[in-house]
Amino acid sequence: MAKLGFKIKFTKSVFGATQRAKIKKEILQAVESSPEYRKEIARVFQMANRRIQNIEQSGQLSPAVQALNKGDVKGFTKFSMKGDWNTLKIEYGKAISFLRQPTSTAQGARQYGQHLQRMYDLTPDEYSLMARNLQGKLNSVSDSYFVERYLMRYKDFTGEMEQSASDISTQIESEAQSISRAIDAEIERQANEVADAMEDMQNDIERILRNFNKFGL
Repeated sequence: MAKLGFKIKFTKSVFGATQRAKIKKEILQAVESSPEYRKEIARVFQMANRRIQNIEQSGQLSPAVQALNKGDVKGFTKFSMKGDWNTLKIEYGKAISFLRQPTSTAQGARQYGQHLQRMYDLTPDEYSLMARNLQGKLNSVSDSYFVERYLMRYKDFTGEMEQSASDISTQIESEAQSISRAIDAEIERQANEVADAMEDMQNDIERILRNFNKFGL
């Protein structure tokens, strides 16, 4: 076999682009900006926003909507794709948790309202007044006076609403954190798989070079 008269001394910098840490960083960055991931987040946000809108239009009280703490009942700030990756992950977790709540649907909110009516012995009209009062939608002075002087004094269920919303808010926050950690763990697993494959490829290249050096090339 012909010899070239010199040896090619490959340095580690030649393979610097495939070092594990850099590989993982690039993979993580690629995943975080992945159109597929963002498309899934946008789909869930759209579903959650649609439910919020349906409940708003139905005029029902919903502890799940209240628990989101995204503004007053007259104009919620819906889920948005604005924000960095960490913000989107947490918001995605909140949206998923919200969608799992029974009162995240208009039907569930309606059944919750029926529960309140029975618990506080309210007629449908009385319940409607109470709901509209909590939502800031009373447009009659006489209705406002009636609620303040009668319903709010003797049949006050705002505490029930506040406690339900508070409990759900705690659950949503906890589940959002868990979902965010699960997403990180899954991305980390995928990054490790790709990094391992790249690392194996680098090891193969180095092994081939060592074999070549045996022939004095």
